[in-house]
Amino acid sequence: MKQAQFVADRQARWDQYRELLKALRRRRGKDTVKADFPSQYRRLCNDLALARSRGYSLKLINQLQQWVMEGHALLYKPQASLVERIVEFFRRDFPRQVRSEWRLGALCSLLLFGPMIWLFHHIGTTPEFVYRVLSPDAIINYEQMYAQPAGNRSADDQFFMFAFYIMNNIGVALRTFAGGLLFGVGSAVILLFNGVFIGAVAAHLSFEGYFENFWTFVIGHGAFELPAIVLAGVAGFRMGISLIIPGPYRRLEALRLGAREAVSLLYGVMAMLLLAAGLEAFWSASNAPASVKYVVGAILWLAVFAYFLLAGRDTRTESRHAD
Repeated sequence: MKQAQFVADRQARWDQYRELLKALRRRRGKDTVKADFPSQYRRLCNDLALARSRGYSLKLINQLQQWVMEGHALLYKPQASLVERIVEFFRRDFPRQVRSEWRLGALCSLLLFGPMIWLFHHIGTTPEFVYRVLSPDAIINYEQMYAQPAGNRSADDQFFMFAFYIMNNIGVALRTFAGGLLFGVGSAVILLFNGVFIGAVAAHLSFEGYFENFWTFVIGHGAFELPAIVLAGVAGFRMGISLIIPGPYRRLEALRLGAREAVSLLYGVMAMLLLAAGLEAFWSASNAPASVKYVVGAILWLAVFAYFLLAGRDTRTESRHAD
């Protein structure tokens, strides 16, 4: 069936559905209206499913989806406040979305952590190889940076570095995300570059006598920062895949659909990077004992993994996403 005929056959019913929505919002004749509303809502859900399966226009699908969402909110629960929606996003929606993208997550993790692990091993056995990755000036700069244990920053310096870390971390995440517009290639290159750079720095400092100063500084905030960069890559790849495999849509429409999912991931990434910046400025740079920093860092890494593995878990919903 052509889209024009599909719309014409259902327009009167959709108009009635919208009037029911308005009546429910105004609370007029609530009992009578609500008695008629569930059947209208179910029929609209079926219309949305048909529109998606037949590859109708993105404009029509978005409009039907908006009406379905509004109906769901009125039928099953009161309209949530902004704070409630934010809490629900981090309590349930964000970890579920991350789990649903586990294949891209595995790929992006390999692109970031693979070079780190290889370089850590290779530089450990061939120390001079670091000069093929980092310039002598950069190596000297990092050695000076970690020559002394962290600590003794003034409050002003801590807040300045907090702002700096926010700008730097978010800049990396946004570049990784935007790289997806190059059919995912840009995201892959940025992940590889960061993996190579971080791996070279970590290996050199670890094997040249700066092990404790370096690892006690990075272990805490790294629990949020590194997974966030991986997820920024996932968001970028999600856009890239929508361009490579647009399905029944034109590429621009497919990109808009992919970007909607990607931006949802990016909200969580930004929150993780804000947490990472706060930890880096106020905890990682503190003069807490090394043993305490290692314990706290291990707890934070375990907490992040547990959150993405367990939070918002619903067996029925998760099985549908996996399919």
